[in-house]
Amino acid sequence: MFKTFIKFLLIFISTACVSQNQLPLMNGNFEALDEETGNFNYWSNIQIDGGQAIYSISTENLIPGSSKAQKSEIISLGTNGWHVKTQSDYLFEVEAEQSYTVRFWAKVENSNSATIKVVFQAPNVPGSYQGNDIEISQDWQQYTHTFTVIQDADENKLNFWYMDSDVTYFLDEVEVVAGNSISFNDAITYQTVDGFGAGIKRRTEHLYTLEDEVRQQIESYAFEELEANMIRFFVYHDLEDPNDNDDPFYLNTSALNWTRYNSNPDFNTTRYIAQALNNAFDLSPYGFDHIIGNCNSAPAWLKTNNSHNNGGTLISGGEDEFSEFLVAFVNGMESNYGINVTAISPTNEPDYNVTYESMNTTPSELSSILININERLDNELLNNVNILSPEGFRVSSSDPNKSTTNYVNQMFLNPDVISSVDIVATHTYQDTINNSEWTGLKTVSLDKPIWVTEAGNLHSPNFDMADASYHIDRIIDGFNYGGLTAYMFHLFYEQHEYQNEVNQGDNYGSSALVLWDSNMNIILPKRYYVFKHFTNLVKKDYQRIHLNSFGNSLKSLAFRSPDGSKIIIQLFAEDIQNNFDLEIPFGTTDVEHFITSDNSIHNFSSQSTDHIDLQANHITMSVEPMTMQSLVFTIDTSLSTILDSPFENEMKLKLFPNPAQSKIELCFENSYPREISIFQANGTEVYNKNFTPMKSIDIDVDFLSSGLYILKSTTQGSQEVIKFVIVNQ
Repeated sequence: MFKTFIKFLLIFISTACVSQNQLPLMNGNFEALDEETGNFNYWSNIQIDGGQAIYSISTENLIPGSSKAQKSEIISLGTNGWHVKTQSDYLFEVEAEQSYTVRFWAKVENSNSATIKVVFQAPNVPGSYQGNDIEISQDWQQYTHTFTVIQDADENKLNFWYMDSDVTYFLDEVEVVAGNSISFNDAITYQTVDGFGAGIKRRTEHLYTLEDEVRQQIESYAFEELEANMIRFFVYHDLEDPNDNDDPFYLNTSALNWTRYNSNPDFNTTRYIAQALNNAFDLSPYGFDHIIGNCNSAPAWLKTNNSHNNGGTLISGGEDEFSEFLVAFVNGMESNYGINVTAISPTNEPDYNVTYESMNTTPSELSSILININERLDNELLNNVNILSPEGFRVSSSDPNKSTTNYVNQMFLNPDVISSVDIVATHTYQDTINNSEWTGLKTVSLDKPIWVTEAGNLHSPNFDMADASYHIDRIIDGFNYGGLTAYMFHLFYEQHEYQNEVNQGDNYGSSALVLWDSNMNIILPKRYYVFKHFTNLVKKDYQRIHLNSFGNSLKSLAFRSPDGSKIIIQLFAEDIQNNFDLEIPFGTTDVEHFITSDNSIHNFSSQSTDHIDLQANHITMSVEPMTMQSLVFTIDTSLSTILDSPFENEMKLKLFPNPAQSKIELCFENSYPREISIFQANGTEVYNKNFTPMKSIDIDVDFLSSGLYILKSTTQGSQEVIKFVIVNQ
């Protein structure tokens, strides 16, 4: 919401109450221009010692709520490589040992990424220089960095040095705030959530050899208590093996082999798939929105190596037969078992060589397959079935023949492939995935939904938060930077094997959500409880909303329900993070708090919130190392009408001083009778009075405590809203 945004914006707009040396620094959305220089107020652009740049003001393709941004086209960097910059001329005071967070929005053109150096410095204090390089992507993003000041300084300033030539930088929404704070801005919304889930590939036959009581408990943990809405399973290669006939457009259904999907223990190929799926559906409290069939390999007779194992690819001209095979699977799951497959994936890790069932299909070959499948699904009246692709082993790679990003980049050169693929799917088995790699996948995906369909710290021997952090990092960073709309674990369940239970050198451990060991002990690792923070709290059609945060030491992510009645924030700290402030959203009537940590009592455990003052503007929090926390705010949406006035109307109503202590003055364009109401940040009305026609009004506010307030002026024909801050001395 606009709470934090307008709070700082008005500090700049209401110049009667602003003087140098006050924090926060806020550029007023880069809106106000200096009539003499043509630059933004409080900002100047520098090019010295051979540095060359063209500075201008951009008015197109901006972040929501903005009408202007700083545009800097860098021609050359100068003698020392940094002599082009944008600097703040607003000098502000800082105190020794205090932390200050710089937040700004930026993007670049003419390059996939470029570096900007953020510099914090007081020219009159030797040794006060602090700089940090930040890599900027092609998409608008908010970047943050926190500096801790060593000495007092009363003339501190902020510089942005442009560190790459032949690049155009865009800069907007710059602010410096004291301390560490997290605030919401649900006026800026991002992707819509499709869901969370896991697979049941390869492990169903193991589950169904267990005693019924143990199996049922495992399934209850996986599908009843874990409120996932996505499930992924095999399209088995021997469903049509051998070929039913030589006509790819006439299927002999009697030749299909459904043994793997059945529950007949007399056949060693039985996998109990249909029973496992239907049990999952029966146990799920909210149902499964996405049922995904994934094909590791086409039948052997359709492969170049005449085997479903060891890679190979589809034979030349085999697309029609392969599409028949996949359509037979989709139709047979419905007719035989009543299971409606919602999405189909023709490959699994085509960029990764393995000995088990697989196809190593090039982007060009896969493109031909995808176009054919799309046409076939349309012709068979199955266009409700989505196509996922390519499900690469890794998100990003420097090898042009590997990774989901590289595959998609090459496949989407063909517009027919773009129209054929409904969802970009990836796995996340590379060791680390940095923010720019996530952003790269988002860029090449052309705004299509992006799903992680397989993820896991494979063969992990651990059940702790360090193991769970593998998924936390990928979920939070993937949603924040990669445009993810869904995330799936490798497996819902599997048996955990200890080191002494395997041959020397063999893999041991597990990567699933729910485990059992050889002694029939059921194990719920910390990754299971961490995943509940998402599956149980963040539902389909929730939207990610913007957070103003304070750097990378605390990972954070926020969502809003479709009706606006819930806001969920998720926090994770690898190292200790003490004393930060979390904004209480406007209209909050209740808050829930859940925590998972290595402490044995913290397993998605509900914490008391009796100590939280919902009349306050923020919650002071700290997060211990390797701790996941989620807060669920329940919002009274009827209060949202208070903020429904258009942004431009806010500028017609003037309020000063801001911040105020004991009195405020309101100035209006017209003299009308009006009602003035003042609300706390949570929506509670604390002042209401009707006034006769006048163009200015004085109001005593010494009864208000420190904090953020919303003032609403209502006349017969209009409503105007403005926000102000009370600072008690």
